[in-house]
Amino acid sequence: MDYYVHVSSARVGLTQTQIILVQNKIPLVLGLGVTGKSILNFLTKSHDEIYLIEENPDNPSLSDLSNYDTKVHVNPFIGEDFFESVSVIYVSPGISKEHPIILKGNENKILISSDIEEFLNNSKSLKIVVTGTNGKTSTSLMIEALLKAFYPHLKIKCIGNIGNPALPCLEQEIDVSVIEASSFQLELINEAQFEIGVLLNVHEDHLDRHKSFDEYRDIKKKVLKFSEYNISFDDSNDLRKEHKNYDLFEMPEDVINSKFYKSWPKHDLQNLKAAICVLDFFSQIYKQAPLNESNFYANIQIALESFKKPEHRFELLAEVKGIQYINDSKATNLHATINAIQAVNRFKEKGNLFLICGGDLKGQDLSVLDPDIIKSIKEIFIFGKDKDTLFESMHKHTNCFIEKSLEDAVRKASKNAKDSDYVLLSPACSSLDMFEDYQARGIKFKEIVEEIRNE
Repeated sequence: MDYYVHVSSARVGLTQTQIILVQNKIPLVLGLGVTGKSILNFLTKSHDEIYLIEENPDNPSLSDLSNYDTKVHVNPFIGEDFFESVSVIYVSPGISKEHPIILKGNENKILISSDIEEFLNNSKSLKIVVTGTNGKTSTSLMIEALLKAFYPHLKIKCIGNIGNPALPCLEQEIDVSVIEASSFQLELINEAQFEIGVLLNVHEDHLDRHKSFDEYRDIKKKVLKFSEYNISFDDSNDLRKEHKNYDLFEMPEDVINSKFYKSWPKHDLQNLKAAICVLDFFSQIYKQAPLNESNFYANIQIALESFKKPEHRFELLAEVKGIQYINDSKATNLHATINAIQAVNRFKEKGNLFLICGGDLKGQDLSVLDPDIIKSIKEIFIFGKDKDTLFESMHKHTNCFIEKSLEDAVRKASKNAKDSDYVLLSPACSSLDMFEDYQARGIKFKEIVEEIRNE
């Protein structure tokens, strides 16, 4: 318990008297999802009592609480003096910062923290934190694959927003941790130190959560503020740290134009450049050049031949009746969809592009849509909550149709497409108006395509 309090109090600059008071207080965990459960497990190793707020009485994890030696107070009565007994509030990234518990915590000047912050301040591994509006997961996994290939004697693990909770990894022997961090997770970091920070890109997204684009951008830049070595798309270096602009990094033309990279979208090549910059910084920190450096790009290709991007990220499905279907359900913002459209236009030799998009725009500014990009699309099929808004923005530049559902959109596009054409699902929107998440939307798209194949 003393160790935990020392770490937390150091971050917020408490006096010795305040440290003693915090030691007698109780941490509060808000939410018992995957992240919340990992926080609870972490805290039970250092605390006799924990507060837990869980609003779903049917959460099956509640039945596991009796297995802890620590006393867990579930949904305690919150009176006027309750927050005087709370030391820290731990929040999962999916919980709104407008939640009454968080607002009360801020009002009472209680530290609002997260699992990522605790991991960054407690892990002895070399830490690489990756963020950006688009490409976080693919780049994090790419970095992991390259490091494993060039430094096979090291234990390297990708964690965080990618789906692997961070805190359980404190109990594992890890030499290098690659941490994917969303804006929701970065927002909850008050103070941290890590070796390498990677900022891939910043475009409008999650403006339904953040007050403005400026706030969103500043949260993303935390990854540069807290890191010793910076990698970003920007040539400015106002933080006066070791910095690389991956956008200026040049891969040999014969490599980029090779058969292996021909079908790679431009944004994936950009992500690869960022990963190579990480490899360069890592060799400086680790003070050892990568193995097989003499044939550098050939070995990168070998490392990536077995690398497979996660589902729903510009995923090429099998052709059906000569039509190439592409599942890009993870494109939950306009810039991701623009990247996908440009990627198809880059590698297709003939045929037309049919786009399926729609859902919840999350307050995005549609003025970023370049009319020339829209004109490069044969037809657009729009569904979901903000279908009318999208239609008004795009129908002047190409043929647009409003559909009742994703299935209607896919079937209409399939009917109109011909041999050598492309049908691209790249929604530019959140899926939550009609689906549980972008994965459910992508799975549904693949099911519809499979049905069309079998008809």
